[in-house]
Amino acid sequence: MPSTTETVPHSAMNKLFGTDSTEVYLISQEWAQPLQAYLTANETRLAPYEPAREPDYYTLEGVQARIAAALDMHRQRQGISMLFTSKNSTQVIGVINFSGFMYGVFQAGYVGYSIDSDYEGKGIMSEVLSQALEYVRKHYGLHRIMANYLPDNHRSARLLNTLGFEQEGYAKSYLKINGQWRDHVLTALVFDENSL
Repeated sequence: MPSTTETVPHSAMNKLFGTDSTEVYLISQEWAQPLQAYLTANETRLAPYEPAREPDYYTLEGVQARIAAALDMHRQRQGISMLFTSKNSTQVIGVINFSGFMYGVFQAGYVGYSIDSDYEGKGIMSEVLSQALEYVRKHYGLHRIMANYLPDNHRSARLLNTLGFEQEGYAKSYLKINGQWRDHVLTALVFDENSL
C-alpha cells in the first residue's frame, strides 16, 4: 500500500474539484512519486486491461515524462489528465484521462480511467467520473465523450451504463491489450445541448 505521507503541496494550486469523498487534481510533476506508487501497486491487476508496458513505464523518470506529455496536451486543449485522492490524503487512489479532444463540427474526446483495488466497488469511481465529465463539458465545450471497454470488463460496462453512456458499436481486434489484439465495446455519452 502506498504511503499517505508522500510530500505533495496541499496549496490546492492544481486542485480541480472535490467530491463527497475525494479531491481531484490536475496531474502535475508534484504528484510524480504518489502516481508512481499507485501504478506500481496496481500493475498486476490492471495489466489485463491495458497495453503491455515496458519496464521504464513504472520508473519515476517514466512517470515524469508522461506527466510532461500530459501537461503539454493540456496546454494545447487536446485533453486533460486527472488524479484523485481520498479527503485529507496524498495517496493517489485513481486516475482519469481525457484525450483526443476534437473541435469544429465533432466536439468530442475519449476517456479512460482506473482505481486502486482497495477502493474498487465502493461507488467512488462513479462519484468522481460523473463530476469529471461535467468539468470537461463546462470547460471544453465538448458534445460527446467516448469510452471503449473489453467485453469481459463488466465493472466498466456497469459504470458507463450508470453514467449514461450508450453502446454505439462493437469493434473487432480494436486495440492491442496486454500483447493481444482484443475486441472492444464502443460507447459514448452525448451531452444535452440545453445544459450548456
